[in-house]
Amino acid sequence: MAVQRPPGRRGRPASVPGRHFDDGRGLNAFADRIAVRCHRCDTPGWVLASWQPYRWTVRFRCTGCSVALDSGDWVGAVCMSGRRPCGYCGHQWLYVHRRIASGVRSPATFPARCGQCGRSSDVDVSAAPLRDAEPADPHFGLPLHLVEPTRVGLLWAYNAEHLQALHEYAVATLRETKGHHRSMFSRLPQWMKLARHRVLLQRAVERLQKRLLQG
Repeated sequence: MAVQRPPGRRGRPASVPGRHFDDGRGLNAFADRIAVRCHRCDTPGWVLASWQPYRWTVRFRCTGCSVALDSGDWVGAVCMSGRRPCGYCGHQWLYVHRRIASGVRSPATFPARCGQCGRSSDVDVSAAPLRDAEPADPHFGLPLHLVEPTRVGLLWAYNAEHLQALHEYAVATLRETKGHHRSMFSRLPQWMKLARHRVLLQRAVERLQKRLLQG
């Protein structure tokens, strides 16, 4: 699958009160167990994934409507793209790139207007998963269960371990990194990194932690 292998979890520095160390883990380090909602009936459930040599093995079983998803299935948002020469003048390539939300049916062709002759032709398109369509799980594109809106942005998480990592980041008054430009913490939204939102982020994480315990 296109989801990358999670980095190892060894060698994490010891926790120091008030300080947070970016250990370089990417978001996929938390992608082995993800709290989601069924795309058909909205029942909460879990995506379970294990990293086998060179690929993920993934499954989801809904307890509400019994829908089953396995490795390779995709129900999330997609990008429809295609190209062809103009069907009238033949001198201009016509391109289509359309983002289609989860649950929306897409036609097999889209019209595109030629910049040379001004006439439209139908372009055959193919679908590719949009794995950055947040907040959704990266394996199937299912909507996440742990989502919390705030006045400055949307907070979401995969599971309890993900929430704990965010909580440690939120409560820290000193945040340190060793230049991990591809880590989860380096790619957090800007509002989460601002000191003035530290308490807001902490409380939002704690609400999700409480919801997970209750659920």
